[in-house]
Amino acid sequence: MKLYYANADFKDADLVVLGLPFDRTSSFIPGSRFGPQFIRQCSDNIEDYSPYQEECLFDLKICDSGDHIFTSNNPMDEMEKTVSGIYGKDKIGIFLGGEHTISYPIVKAIRQKYREFSVVHFDAHCDLRDEYLGEKICHATAIRRVSEIVGIENVHQFGIRSGTKEEFEFNQNLSKFESYEPLKSVIDRIEKPIYITLDVDVLDPSILPAVATPEPGGISYPELIDSLLLLKGKNLIGADIVEYNPLAAPPFASGSTVAAILRELLLIIRKG
Repeated sequence: MKLYYANADFKDADLVVLGLPFDRTSSFIPGSRFGPQFIRQCSDNIEDYSPYQEECLFDLKICDSGDHIFTSNNPMDEMEKTVSGIYGKDKIGIFLGGEHTISYPIVKAIRQKYREFSVVHFDAHCDLRDEYLGEKICHATAIRRVSEIVGIENVHQFGIRSGTKEEFEFNQNLSKFESYEPLKSVIDRIEKPIYITLDVDVLDPSILPAVATPEPGGISYPELIDSLLLLKGKNLIGADIVEYNPLAAPPFASGSTVAAILRELLLIIRKG
């Protein structure tokens, strides 16, 4: 199924939604590969009108390109090539995960078009390990690999509440526990184009329990939306939403929350 508000084909669209159903390295609760299809299903429960932004999704040119179908033993290369095809046609991508590992090939692809950009990262976890369980490229190393592409000085992390001591010391632009106030304090100093990566476990698990690696604590839904709204009007070049896992808990309340976040992101990133 496709997003009901996707009203444009690829050629005419400004925004392209693509599912990347990859969760091969999930270390706790696998199943986030089913996230994209449940987000679409739960979007039927979400109005196209945002009361936060007083805008409608039908006013945008959105293409839903469905889910990428993996056909080789090199999923990172496949995702990078697919994302390059979107940006090579001057589109902006919003990517539905899948685990956080997908951010790495996405950022590699975007780097081919934008030589310098910043990454704004919302998450419960640092994801800054150099390796995890013998893997250099996995959900726990995703932002470390991203930092090697854009520079750690261009990675701004918010809502973080879990990681090793080394991870917390690795990035000076890491804000613990909160998102709105720390982002508000730095947003005017982020001058480069911005890519947003949003791990939904940044939210308190009482709000969104269906995640692959739940972590106690977390920000509220209003704080997340207020934080995203701080980015409106900036030069936004794409986003991903990752780690929603419909197998980890009853899926529909959590899926509806993720679908509402997708609505707000589409309106915030809108091109032009």
